[in-house]
Amino acid sequence: MSLDATLDATVNGDVQFSFRVTNTGTTAVTLTFPSGKRADIAVEDESGSTVWRWSDGRMFTQMITRATLEPGEQIEESFTWSDPPPGRYVARGTLEADHDLATETELTV
Repeated sequence: MSLDATLDATVNGDVQFSFRVTNTGTTAVTLTFPSGKRADIAVEDESGSTVWRWSDGRMFTQMITRATLEPGEQIEESFTWSDPPPGRYVARGTLEADHDLATETELTV
């Protein structure tokens, strides 16, 4: 199994995050999600304190779903951080499935 994650952040007033998981291997990979939350984003300030998490305050269906990624295929989830305060941050995107996968990106608002 070979999965790769990328996280892009576009700052334009709000911050738009794009979290992608790509199957870089040669065989299909099936991901099992224990709820409706397929991925999450957490943002930390320069002191390491979490200042925003996409999933905070949200509710998710409690239903197991699966997604199969053939070689070269990807899934993408988009997130919006509305009206963030100015500063430098590190955002961490995590896959919320039965495969541990995360990636980070730095951004300045």
